[in-house]
Amino acid sequence: MFASSLPDKTFFQICLIVDDCERFAANYREILGFDVPHDYQITELYEHTRGTYYGQPLNARAKIISWMLGGVAFELLEPLDAPSVWMDHLKKHGSSLHHVAFNVPRSAPAAAYFADHGYQTTQAGLFTGRTGMYTYLDTDKDLGLTMELLEIYSDFRFPPAQPFPADRGLGTDVVMQVGLVVSDCEATGKRYRELFGIEEAFRTETPAYAITETKFFGQPTEATAKLIFFNFGQAQLELIQPDSIPSVWRNYLNEHGDSAHHIAFVVKDTQQAVAHFAKFGIGVAQQGFYGDRSGMYTYMDSQEKLGVIFELLENFPQPR
Repeated sequence: MFASSLPDKTFFQICLIVDDCERFAANYREILGFDVPHDYQITELYEHTRGTYYGQPLNARAKIISWMLGGVAFELLEPLDAPSVWMDHLKKHGSSLHHVAFNVPRSAPAAAYFADHGYQTTQAGLFTGRTGMYTYLDTDKDLGLTMELLEIYSDFRFPPAQPFPADRGLGTDVVMQVGLVVSDCEATGKRYRELFGIEEAFRTETPAYAITETKFFGQPTEATAKLIFFNFGQAQLELIQPDSIPSVWRNYLNEHGDSAHHIAFVVKDTQQAVAHFAKFGIGVAQQGFYGDRSGMYTYMDSQEKLGVIFELLENFPQPR
């Protein structure tokens, strides 16, 4: 058994479960300029994968399209059959972010570590090509996010990330943050510290309108939130506990409970990025300055077309 939960605490993969992975893949190509493959893979059934769903043989398939975003694998997964954790998520949350995955040398001791901390395996199986295995854990019950363990049998390494063309999409393909909305960031943050054996990168509380000039669908709002950040390789994990005022955070928490909320990208010019999204009918949901006004954040109303809220982060040379 591992002395800590995971030898490599780096997000290896980020996955969205969607109702039509080809449609969403086309949107990622057209709107963001990502090099998304045109073909897809369909997972095989129990006879080949030896998959299990809560301990019973898994005879559910999924359609998968994956590609690289910076140094992280990004996956669109469309459930085709039930029962499966994939279809469970789609029925409960619709198209949305489902899990982050970690690479582990061996699945059994890693899953045992999580079991010792109260998390059971919900679904597991071999890859379709039998080159490795996956294990989903029910961490979403108090961590706001499903964790997946990936054991790859070969000495696999992602190729070095290639520079992304500045004139395509947002001018970047590097996911810098995965954000969760939670009802109690202190309790959830404590759980992350204990389970992963890591300390917070930092924490803060967003000020009200006088400083942040926050607007929610174009209207000024006094909405605030407590924030806690953890580092997981290329991307940070952000925990967001909103106050009771309607906001992109509070409304999502009310609708979905503790859950994955957004992925974030750093952009050089927010106005340019917002104008780019507008060409595809995607508007701004919420926007405001950081608490120290050293930059600004912008949440795009992108879930319908991209399966997840996109956050744009612009860091200024000097506070404004």
